[in-house]
Amino acid sequence: MIGGRTVARLFAGVILLLSTGCGGAPDDEVLRRFQLAQQAFDKALLQNGDSGKSGEEFLRAALLYQEILDAGFVSGTVLYNQGNAFMGAGQRGRAIACYRQAKRYRPRDPLLDLALRTALDADDARRDRALVDYVLFWQDWISYGGKFRLAGAMGAVAFLVAFGALFAGRRRWVAYCGWTALALTLLMAASAAYDWYRFDSVKHGVVVEQAVARKGNADSFEPAFTQPLAEGTEFVVVERRGDWFFVGLPGAKEGWVKRDEVVVY
Repeated sequence: MIGGRTVARLFAGVILLLSTGCGGAPDDEVLRRFQLAQQAFDKALLQNGDSGKSGEEFLRAALLYQEILDAGFVSGTVLYNQGNAFMGAGQRGRAIACYRQAKRYRPRDPLLDLALRTALDADDARRDRALVDYVLFWQDWISYGGKFRLAGAMGAVAFLVAFGALFAGRRRWVAYCGWTALALTLLMAASAAYDWYRFDSVKHGVVVEQAVARKGNADSFEPAFTQPLAEGTEFVVVERRGDWFFVGLPGAKEGWVKRDEVVVY
């Protein structure tokens, strides 16, 4: 017989998964894996005094969350919780990658913002904003999928107003409403396109262990910099050749890094 606590945990899991940007309703298998991951995470918190055991449990929880993602169920909650699990396991670079991806679905979550700032170094947390981020100032207020839905809704409103104008005659307020709806549609479409560019078109990555960036895609090439790249260093993928990525780093720096030393998303 299922206990009341188990039912409550399952219900909470459903609410969390459905409320934070996902492709559809979670099935029973997703909920089962989510509950197992939560149990592993809770166990790690209880073992926090024993760093060895708690680290193993945090990593186990992170791997269980990854099973959910690999099954095709992508949720801001799963990514956020996985980031917390990686942080508990001492894997800061992987946690940053999780938090960055979770921001697509939970752009206004203060707990996620706090977790990301904690995982980042102080200098990394103060990123320079591009001009387009000031023009589309609402960019981080609405989720990735939400922008596409709003663009579609605005387009439907513009169409209905234009259709209604056929019967309303040449009335100024109808024309004003139509042009306003069209302008909002174009703005939201531009916002959605920008999200597509920065999330889907451009590949991002994070260094997950100290890595030596090189001038070519082999260990035989000289280091590109005097110091190795620290864990948590973020970059943009420019090119891939086999097990090596050519990456763009802050400060207009470039170099080749090994695949097993980074996470790309």
